[in-house]
Amino acid sequence: MKKTRDYWFGIAISFLLAGLLAFLGVAAVTSKGLGWGAAALAAYAVMFGGPLAILLAVTWIVYLARDRRNVPGHVHALMFVPTLLAALIVPVSESIRKSQWDSFRESHPAIAETHVNLSGRTIWLDTREASAASGASPYMEPASADNRNFSRFRRYPGPDALAKGVFPYDGARLKEAAARYVYLDQAGAPGASLPLRRLPYPDLGKLPSAYAYGEAGLLVYQYFHYADRVEVAPGIARFSLMTEQAMESARIPGLAIFGMANYTPETMARVEINGQAYDMGGDAAGSLLGHPCHLSHGGSPVLLDLDQPVRIRWQAVEEPGAWREAAMAVPAFGKAGKAGSGAGLVRVRLYFLPDGTVAAERYQEIRSRRDELAIRATGLPPSARPHVSCGAYAGYNPQTVRLLGD
Repeated sequence: MKKTRDYWFGIAISFLLAGLLAFLGVAAVTSKGLGWGAAALAAYAVMFGGPLAILLAVTWIVYLARDRRNVPGHVHALMFVPTLLAALIVPVSESIRKSQWDSFRESHPAIAETHVNLSGRTIWLDTREASAASGASPYMEPASADNRNFSRFRRYPGPDALAKGVFPYDGARLKEAAARYVYLDQAGAPGASLPLRRLPYPDLGKLPSAYAYGEAGLLVYQYFHYADRVEVAPGIARFSLMTEQAMESARIPGLAIFGMANYTPETMARVEINGQAYDMGGDAAGSLLGHPCHLSHGGSPVLLDLDQPVRIRWQAVEEPGAWREAAMAVPAFGKAGKAGSGAGLVRVRLYFLPDGTVAAERYQEIRSRRDELAIRATGLPPSARPHVSCGAYAGYNPQTVRLLGD
């Protein structure tokens, strides 16, 4: 029976190849910011490891032919296991790193922020640890009827920012110690600051039980920048389509999607519904006076009892800091409007009217078993008819979406 030394050449090649791959693998996983260096390491692996791998395979085949396939098992192991273990250094390391990163992200989730500039001057926001892909620009001009865009982005905490204590959130919540909002200067360094007034968190009710990604994904922090202060109002963020479908299945009591139609002469920048900060989305609600219809039907979630009067208050870009207030009742569906299992979330469209009052229309999307969409709506409120000629149903294609009687 042949001894191990009779296969020394193949075993030597195996250890040489394993040593090369181990060296390159360790270099890859211990170096930060390799960039093009990763391509160089891969090139070395192919350039030097490729010929060694071919030579190892040929040697193994020669041993099999010479010994009529009676090569001892431990020789097979010595010829291939070291190389296999060396080749696993990078994928195993990446798997461990990904697991650690996922655990870090779960403990330190991304935070959604919306900034509204009502200060009357240009400001430079704190966009440290923010994703450039989500539109994070620190430069922000004052809001106006012509410049209605808000700054909306997500901030992703990194280990360095957390270690330095410069990230203002602890998990999904703003830190208790956050008492001032620090602006950046044009060079990106911390500069001037203003007192930060913190408003209460919304009652999320049973929303987290229907949402699999944690509280942070349900919240949006709206920062309202005034001349002498910054107010931060946490609110329920607008649902994605998948989140909305999950909420429909959960059938959470009191959950409704509110949309807006502004027929006042001013540009609305901040809205509260029953004391809850309303997520305005990406821009202020400009005046629709003179427009026959407003066809959009999106909106933001609110938790409240629709059978009780709804209190609305809002601020306009033209007079920041001054609150307007109104109260109204959301009309109920008639007996024919009792929806079945195919009903989506209840939706409410608010009509802000020139006389300072607010009217509401309730509607709901009904999808049949054949996936056909219909709309049940209470109809355009009488007080809104002098200013707008079409209600919530106008946002749908009448050729494909039926309007059901109430």
